[in-house]
Amino acid sequence: MGFVVYDEKSGHMQKYYKLASTAKRICTQHNTERTYDWGRTSGVPNYRYSPERIWAFCSYRDYEGVLMGLRGDALKMWQFCNTEIG
Repeated sequence: MGFVVYDEKSGHMQKYYKLASTAKRICTQHNTERTYDWGRTSGVPNYRYSPERIWAFCSYRDYEGVLMGLRGDALKMWQFCNTEIG
């Protein structure tokens, strides 16, 4: 089973990854605000990256709850109730 990176607000899937660590890294890179400084000699002003939307990730199985329109605490409760024990 893999992991899905999705838009937190709309629930649209961005990409599917085989490893949780890769999905987490992609989300962190996308969600982190940063400033690029090309130096004084290039004549280009600094560029500030600020993501318009926040990305999150979950397992492919848990993404079913996102597709049902669940967000925040409702999604966490759905994931808890649908966790396999054993």
